[in-house]
Amino acid sequence: MNYISLVLGSAILLFIVYFWSMRMREIADSRRWVPVFDPNKDTSLPKSPPRISVIVPARNEQALIGTCLRSILAQDYPNLEIICVDDRSTDRTAEIVGKLFEGRTNCHLISITELPVGWTGKCHALYEGVKYASGEWLAFLDADSSLHKAALRQCLHEAIQRKINFVTLSPKFILDTFWEKALIPLFAATAAMILPLAKVNDPGSPVATANGMFFIISRMAYERIGGHSSVKDFAVEDIGIGKRVKANGLGILFANGRNLLQTKMYFGLREVLNGWTRILAGAMNFKLLTVLKHLLLHILVGLPSFALGTFLYTESAMELWPSLWFLLPLACLLQIVIIPGFFLDQAGFPKKYSVYFLLGNLMLIWIFVVIIKKIIFRDPLQWSGTTYNYTRYQPTSLEPQVIQLSSTNRGFTPIMTVNDSETSERPSSSSVRDP
Repeated sequence: MNYISLVLGSAILLFIVYFWSMRMREIADSRRWVPVFDPNKDTSLPKSPPRISVIVPARNEQALIGTCLRSILAQDYPNLEIICVDDRSTDRTAEIVGKLFEGRTNCHLISITELPVGWTGKCHALYEGVKYASGEWLAFLDADSSLHKAALRQCLHEAIQRKINFVTLSPKFILDTFWEKALIPLFAATAAMILPLAKVNDPGSPVATANGMFFIISRMAYERIGGHSSVKDFAVEDIGIGKRVKANGLGILFANGRNLLQTKMYFGLREVLNGWTRILAGAMNFKLLTVLKHLLLHILVGLPSFALGTFLYTESAMELWPSLWFLLPLACLLQIVIIPGFFLDQAGFPKKYSVYFLLGNLMLIWIFVVIIKKIIFRDPLQWSGTTYNYTRYQPTSLEPQVIQLSSTNRGFTPIMTVNDSETSERPSSSSVRDP
């Protein structure tokens, strides 16, 4: 009997069981602490609902911007304005927006002609858009996303009821091509493992994040954290915003928004790989040791390690426990096959996409290797067709300085209204057009 092989095989299999058991616990926590928003739920709003300013950054989004803006125009919320920021587009984005906004006094198109050094394009566009916003609440929506008509009403209702200043949603992904179906569900599940949403919603946990596709924040909270200028050079500005909201004790909710928010995130293999390389690297704060840890974990808890552990374990285990030896490998296999499907369901994907997991796991290993290469060589960030030589793959200030607040300052803070002087500023690098 080879005891060394038995011990090594048992150790691998037991580690797999432990890892996936912890993930199952996270799934259970998410079901308890991450609400699924229902667009048909009855909501109550103040007699005079606060104005919500919806800000949409758009750079060469002619294919999707119409769907996005029409979904905002269809909102059943009674007091809102829309600000679309055309960020140096070279296609028909501005023309399409102009036609949609024509004759609407609560809709404004802003054009940006320059990108200042030290900013990413999206952060700068949102920063400029806020200057024109008159709302007591600010909602940020990506141009490749769209909202159910009840989304703003539901989110503001939850914020008021829970006495918090920030609500963000996970979306329903629109997947068309083979590679989108094979990769995006697994990559989204991996992001949920790195930053568990139940911990995001736990005021006692330091874990925080947000989804930049859509979030709504009180103006008071936005100004207290420094707005987008505080994350102006981040590759994952949404995570930075979420962390700053939570560090300031302003109250955060990350909800399942598959019934309220949908997005067409990327088109095809290259966009999927490039986009999720940026997202996952940012989620791990560009730290080499963190990336190596998650790469090692990914390898250790997958099918290849299961096959190795079972090979080392089986012969000796059959001698020791002839009728029970198969229980440990069976438990491992069931966890590897079944539990990831629960993460898919949580993220709004059909469980049938789990058939792509073997291919997706190989591509995820490739992404981790690419991230490691980019961190070692400090490659510049590439995002939406722009190369940022001043923002590179190296540890950043993604984690905000911890701010100690008294108990009376935690949670919901009264909304600060906007005065005329705060909304009258007009930047030199932008122009505003009211169709």
